[in-house]
Amino acid sequence: MQSVQRHFGRYMKRSADESQVSVLLKDFEDADKMLGRLIDACKAWRDSWNSILTYQHRLVNEFEDLYKPIVGAAESYSGHQPVETPQEVLSRTVRLQEEYNELKRDLLEEVNMVDEKMIKPATDAREFLQPMKKTIKKREDRKLDYERYQGRVDSGRKKIKRSDRDNAALAKAETDLARAREEYTAADENLRSTLPQLITVVFSLLPILLASQIQTQNTLLAHYYTMLHNYCAEENFPSPPPPMEDVVRTWETDFRPVQAEIESISLLVNGKAVKMPMKLEDQKNGAAPNGYRRPSNQSMRTTSVSPGRNLPPSPNYDAKPKSIAPVPSPSASAMLSPPVPTPSFSDLSSPTPSSDPYAIAASPAAPRADYFARDRQPSSTSITSSISNFSISQKKKPPPPPPRHPSTQAIFVTALYDFGGQGEGDLVFREGDRIKVIKKTESKDDWWQGELAGVRGAFPANYCE
Repeated sequence: MQSVQRHFGRYMKRSADESQVSVLLKDFEDADKMLGRLIDACKAWRDSWNSILTYQHRLVNEFEDLYKPIVGAAESYSGHQPVETPQEVLSRTVRLQEEYNELKRDLLEEVNMVDEKMIKPATDAREFLQPMKKTIKKREDRKLDYERYQGRVDSGRKKIKRSDRDNAALAKAETDLARAREEYTAADENLRSTLPQLITVVFSLLPILLASQIQTQNTLLAHYYTMLHNYCAEENFPSPPPPMEDVVRTWETDFRPVQAEIESISLLVNGKAVKMPMKLEDQKNGAAPNGYRRPSNQSMRTTSVSPGRNLPPSPNYDAKPKSIAPVPSPSASAMLSPPVPTPSFSDLSSPTPSSDPYAIAASPAAPRADYFARDRQPSSTSITSSISNFSISQKKKPPPPPPRHPSTQAIFVTALYDFGGQGEGDLVFREGDRIKVIKKTESKDDWWQGELAGVRGAFPANYCE
């Protein structure tokens, strides 16, 4: 029962914390969030280096596959003769692969040390904060109990005429209030004596972790660029490298002719690889091996129309029908069914059986309809509904709705300075906090009413913008 009362008490009007305790709780929350962001950033940084080394090593291995000769031609083939890759290029590629293998092995050892140097200390520091989180939660429960008993005492004292039962309930509430106040005060004193040292220790880890990250980053980059510099110097690559414009120009000069030659090969231009889909369907239900379905015998038969199943004549679209509502464009199914013209007022006033447009033929090919209703006349209900629809369409259109005025939005201000409160009921905030304004005046040299993190109180307006 007590836990339920505390749960609902969190949604009631809360009293402000003491200024020093409020600042300490805010700093503790910031320290916990900072450690969480630091752990996530270190893990992402470690995974990025792993990805760089993995894909760089894979790229170097692809050069070996590119330089391999294409086999498969017969010995008697006398067509295009491939150009063999120079031996110096092959040896240079093999050496680059060996260098990257060694580089990956050395750097992975350094990258894996990120867990020991940065992630583990930050994780341990965050785990050490868990007991203090439980202490803060217990202190919050003591505050909820104090506020609940304070409310009971205030309600009991407001009664002018109290019975003996009311006096007994008030005395019990006062006793509970004294006990809750003592526990709440002791919890605040515990936070004042414990939180400052803990917060100082957490923030003192930042310079150490930052220095470790800088040292690891410099070591990784030094190994990487040293290997590349030594390899380029020994293989007589230009140092510094040529401008990027020259590299692009050389690439296009050497690559474009090869691209044009490959794209002119008839097997690639007109072969099955161009026309066939990449994933062939299963050769079931008469499907052809090339992915196209073989037409069935039934679909190749010519549909014949028996003499007794004559189609009705096509409707005349040149003459405008006498209709009230616009007639939709005829569909394929409508062109195969007998035309049903819209009745005019003259037709509605004097219907004749001989000119009944709703009569249905008794042919077997007629549309789906009731066989016994082929000679029926249109009911008076349909005629009445047509006339009512016409009268409704002639009514005056309603006026446009008035413009909707925007609803009043909440006003927020941003704190420019820290404010620890000057008395009971003041709102405590830090620089950068966004405060919801509940009640304000015309002057900024005044005290306004605001809300921050569910706590309401007064604050100086000139401390915010």
